[in-house]
Order: sequence, then structure tokens, then C-alpha cells
Amino acid sequence: MIKYKEITCNDYKEIALSFVVASYLFFTITWLCPDAPLKTRILEPVKQFWLFWGLEQNWKLFSPEIREINFHPEAILTFANGDRMIVEMPRMNRLSYGERFRLEKFRKWSIDSLPWPDYKEFWPDFARYIGRKHYNQNKPSTLSLNLYWIEIPKPSASSNVAALPEHTKMSTVFFYKYKAEDLP
Repeated sequence: MIKYKEITCNDYKEIALSFVVASYLFFTITWLCPDAPLKTRILEPVKQFWLFWGLEQNWKLFSPEIREINFHPEAILTFANGDRMIVEMPRMNRLSYGERFRLEKFRKWSIDSLPWPDYKEFWPDFARYIGRKHYNQNKPSTLSLNLYWIEIPKPSASSNVAALPEHTKMSTVFFYKYKAEDLP
């Protein structure tokens, strides 16, 4: 004859905790999978909750993608009278030690976030910021965010950072035409 164990409150707690842990692992693994329609359908019901509590994972911290290009972003600000101005983001090799310390956060943001499509919602704000920063009697009319780049050459025994090629290829990432309400 089989004896059945009576289910206690602690058993229910263990079952509930196991369900929570299994759900967390399932959603985390799903979150890390490549984008697909099924992934979107699975995550859509829990996405707001997941983001609110900071449960999304960014594993690039532990294993970043190795870049295949050397690059730097620049903005070209065109004024109403036709003058142009290059707004260069901080580049460590062109700064003093004091400037490197002061501008490191801006440099990191401009390299890791600014030129990439994942952060395109910030481009109009960046354009308005640059326009307001450089507004004087000459009103800005357009801003072009450009990415200058070159492929990283294969490593050699005598690689020297100073001998790397200049960033000669260019692509326009974003173009913004200022409206009256954008500037003071």
C-alpha cells in the first residue's frame, strides 16, 4: 500500500519558489536570444515589469563584441548664413591628461552609444543640444552626424598604434534640420 505525504505550507512555498526561479531563467534566456517574432511574443507581456525592475541582462560587459573597425563620430553644424563648423567628439589621442580625465564620460558615450542605431532615439536631442550650445547671432540650420571609420588591419609583430591608418571612410548616421522651437 502506498502512503501519501500530506502537502504542507512549506511544500507550496518550495513549489512557488521553484516556479519563480524557473520563470526567471526562462525569460532571461529568451531575452538573450537573437531577435525573432517568437521572442517578441514571449517577452511582450512581461517586458515593462522586466525593465522596471532591471532584470534584463547585458552580457556584453563580460564578453564584448570585438570591433572590426577603428572609428570616431563627428557632427557638422551648418549655420543659416552657410558657414559650417565641425563638432568633434573627444578622441583620447588628441587630448591632454587633464582633458582625458574631464571628457572621458562624454567620449565613452559618444563612442559606445551616439553613432549606433540602437540609440537613435537620442539623436534629435543630441542635435538640439549641439545647436543650442553653438547658437549665437548665426542661427544653426542643419546638423549632420557622421561616422568616420577604417577596418582594423591584421595584427603583426611590429604593430604600432601610431602606424594605424586614418579613418578615411565616412557614412552619415543622422541628419537633422532645425525647427524654430529647437533653438532659443
